[in-house]
Amino acid sequence: MQYATSEITTFLEAGELKQMLSAMGGPCLSVYAPITKAPSDQGQYALRWKECLKSLDKDIAKFDGQAEYLRNSIADWNSIYDPKEAHGAAVAVFRSGDVYRRIWLHHPVDARAVLGRQFYIRPLLPELARDRVFYILALSQKDVRLLRCTATTVETVQFPPSTLTSFDAYLNPAKPDHVSDNRASPGPSSGASKGVMFGTTTDREDKGEHLAHFFRQIDRGLNEVLRESQAPVVLAAVEYELALYRASTTYGKVVEDAVEGAPNGLKGGELQARALAVMEKRYGQKLEKALDSYEQHFGAGRATNSLKEVVAAAHDGRILTLLVSDSMELPGRFEESTHEVKAKSNGLPDEEDLLNDAAVQCIVHAGQVLVAPNNRMPNGAPLAAILRF
Repeated sequence: MQYATSEITTFLEAGELKQMLSAMGGPCLSVYAPITKAPSDQGQYALRWKECLKSLDKDIAKFDGQAEYLRNSIADWNSIYDPKEAHGAAVAVFRSGDVYRRIWLHHPVDARAVLGRQFYIRPLLPELARDRVFYILALSQKDVRLLRCTATTVETVQFPPSTLTSFDAYLNPAKPDHVSDNRASPGPSSGASKGVMFGTTTDREDKGEHLAHFFRQIDRGLNEVLRESQAPVVLAAVEYELALYRASTTYGKVVEDAVEGAPNGLKGGELQARALAVMEKRYGQKLEKALDSYEQHFGAGRATNSLKEVVAAAHDGRILTLLVSDSMELPGRFEESTHEVKAKSNGLPDEEDLLNDAAVQCIVHAGQVLVAPNNRMPNGAPLAAILRF
């Protein structure tokens, strides 16, 4: 049998995750481990990794020899972890005959190894439910910047060459190609003044109009850069410029809240930290909206918190939004042949955490998964779902 080679990444795009989770039938091995860059800790983490894999002894016997091979293929901690490339607080390893993925996690998780018919993603859910990648658009008249961010990384993204990021350069283009008719211009489009640029019309427009036009061409550049990803964008600017940009943007995922204040005046990682706070608030708002929607749909018969109904609906692809408790686990299994959910521990190879099963199936069928504190779950249930039909 051909086995997949290792691929390491900071995150999984939705399509990649769906493809990975479609590899069901087992054995599927999922291992989580906290990490640190301190050299003195590596021996300790290597030992924990070995112990974590050894905890699978009782489960290995339930599968054929392939499960033992998969475990052995990831036994060497040094092949899993390289301090030079590591970032975040934990690493997750997913291994099956067709899959070998190592993913850096931004938040710490407990060491754990799970062997089953499908991958165990419960520790991933708090991050999967959030936007792991987002952008900051730092608006400044001197230099507009676009930053690609995760919880632990920041990198500058270049605008297209035609996008001018300096207001002065936009008003006073130095090169002839900046004043060609091909350049997006706020000047008149017809009549005797056709093609006249800002450099000759500043006496007829106030600065606010100039700035609005400047932001429109920034927005066109933003749309071009993010055309494929459609990731959320957090604006950072003074109040006046925020209002101008929001009035003109056509990008569909500009976050409602913003980092207010001059972005160039923020020190160190303050801009990223404040943007992360905006994104966390956004997730909280998304969760509150889902909980409200659940109540509305529950009254209309389009929502349920019955464990068996939710798990069955997940397998049928009927879940629009799945709410999962952040702490509860329920062992059991879903019987494909009879379409029944058996929520009890029986020690069989196909037994698994039913909350994980529902989350995997929901993602495979393009549903949305949100994680809620257990005290916010409807009626304290471990699972709740808003149904498509």
